[in-house]
Amino acid sequence: MHMKGITSRQIAMAFTGSILGAGFVSGQELMQFFAVFGGFGLIGMSLAILLFIMLSCFVMRISKQTGITEFDRIIVRNENPWLRAVFGGVFIFFLFGVVVIMIAGAGALLNQVFGIQTIVGSALMAVLLGVVALWEAKGVLTAFSITVPLLIVVAMISGVLSFFYFGGNSIVARPFSGANPLLANWLFATIVFVSYNMMVIISILVPIAPQVKEDKTISKGVFQGAIQLLIVFVCILLPLIFNQPMLADAELPMLTLAEKIHPVWGGVYAVLLFCGMFGSSLSCLFGVTFRIKKIKSIEGKILVPILVGLAFLGSIAGFKELIAIVLPVCGYFGFFAMIGVVMHYLSLQQKRIDL
Repeated sequence: MHMKGITSRQIAMAFTGSILGAGFVSGQELMQFFAVFGGFGLIGMSLAILLFIMLSCFVMRISKQTGITEFDRIIVRNENPWLRAVFGGVFIFFLFGVVVIMIAGAGALLNQVFGIQTIVGSALMAVLLGVVALWEAKGVLTAFSITVPLLIVVAMISGVLSFFYFGGNSIVARPFSGANPLLANWLFATIVFVSYNMMVIISILVPIAPQVKEDKTISKGVFQGAIQLLIVFVCILLPLIFNQPMLADAELPMLTLAEKIHPVWGGVYAVLLFCGMFGSSLSCLFGVTFRIKKIKSIEGKILVPILVGLAFLGSIAGFKELIAIVLPVCGYFGFFAMIGVVMHYLSLQQKRIDL
């Protein structure tokens, strides 16, 4: 069977989709990593997009030139089982962390919309997740791949409407934020944001890279994806910066904004956000079980309830708090992974020059 090459449009959608999860569109992630820094947050956003372009092109070119599609082998060039195992372990922790964050997010969402106790809402999400994961209903993810683009559109409309409804305060440039000691200044927060997101980007872009016919298709696709990302970024980040005093304490800032625009609009946002959170957690749960099964043969019927139970216990810490801890910690490890990617790419370029 002759396989058609991957197009730049497909690369663009995969690139943007891998970053724009439910955590991003809830506004909490952007609030902590960018909005708290005001004007410096906007500089951070621009820098983040440039780094995403460079690193995404690097990882796809490494994979296209070498045929490597394993996450750990892209990062660690040499045969170093110990180091590869460390990055493999961090990736499992990151995926599991997303499941925990999304269960907490669903609890916060049901609490904000229906007044259900957060812990009860999280428990409902965990049970639902466990049931669907045991069915191995991968088809469900296809359905959720529709809700996230819809959610992004609704988030962007909310952002634009907020300018007409609230106007907003002037932008203050703050290089430092007392909000989170793990993200002390804007540059540090930006690099951490890029490095943990690159873990997801690698796992999504690398498997398709060998099917890309030309190098320029990679550059074109990543650039198109970056333009899409920039548009969404601006539509969500600017309202968060402008309305920061109003949204500073909100667990789900963009939902709060949507509710303030109109209760019905808030309801639409809430439904889509719940579906986005469910889709994010389900895909990450599949990822964790798949990787653990590779290391140790354990039945899904046993593994899934254990993982979901542990994720529920972790979610008790709270959505806002988990984003403040789990993502920066993964970002620190991710930073070393990015250094590995750059070194791998440069060594390949050197080999080409030497030939």
